[in-house]
Amino acid sequence: MARRRSSVFHQHQGPSFGARLSRVVLVLLVLTLIGGAIFLGFWEVQAPVETVERSIPRERFLP
Repeated sequence: MARRRSSVFHQHQGPSFGARLSRVVLVLLVLTLIGGAIFLGFWEVQAPVETVERSIPRERFLP
């Protein structure tokens, strides 16, 4: 009867599912952050155009 080899000698089959999933999530997170930074860098935010007038009583400025 032939002996089985120890599990130490089996061939490595690559990263596990969890390791691959972690890598994919990390890459997506980095790409999202880079894309968001690029978007905010090129976004031309328009300043408000409405005029605001307030009436301030003179008594506030008198000593």
